[in-house]
Amino acid sequence: MDCSTSSSSTFPADEWNEIVVKVLNVWSGYQLGVHIEAGGPETRTKHEWFANVLAEHIRETKGLKADSLEEWMESILYSDFDLVLEDDSTYPTARLLLELYGYLKNNNRASLQKLLATLPSEESIRSAQQAARAEGGDGESTSGDDDDDEGLPEEDEEMMDDGQAAQNGQQAARPPRERQPKTVTDDDGWTTIVKRN
Repeated sequence: MDCSTSSSSTFPADEWNEIVVKVLNVWSGYQLGVHIEAGGPETRTKHEWFANVLAEHIRETKGLKADSLEEWMESILYSDFDLVLEDDSTYPTARLLLELYGYLKNNNRASLQKLLATLPSEESIRSAQQAARAEGGDGESTSGDDDDDEGLPEEDEEMMDDGQAAQNGQQAARPPRERQPKTVTDDDGWTTIVKRN
């Protein structure tokens, strides 16, 4: 009995902060936003701040539900990172964080470690992002070489892709825009991460 009382009164806040950072570091849509500095030159600092306030918000908010946490996270991403994630990844991330928090709070180490073991490694996320940038689709890249499409309305980009497909012949039978771009930045600087088909 004494053991459970002391474990509930001394919550391992440092360990919780590390878990939140780990989850954020393997959240691919969010990491893409961090990588392209969607929040401006201070994006890395904002990332550290976000990890801290996210950990604190979950710890301090009693009865927090995944949908409420999702809204809170999306609000921060929108207002502080100029980032809109349309890849439907915010809710599962919120749910994961709450599940991990519950295991840690209740000192359920076995379930905590089992769930943490299911997360992809940070290296595999970086590799996937590099592969996606290299793949790019139809010569398109999400790194630096798509600047020639920047500022064009989406229809113009699709027409450009149609023209490229017709020139290549073998691609003419394929629908004009099989994959959406990973990021879309509008004229105001807002970056949207969209789901790839």
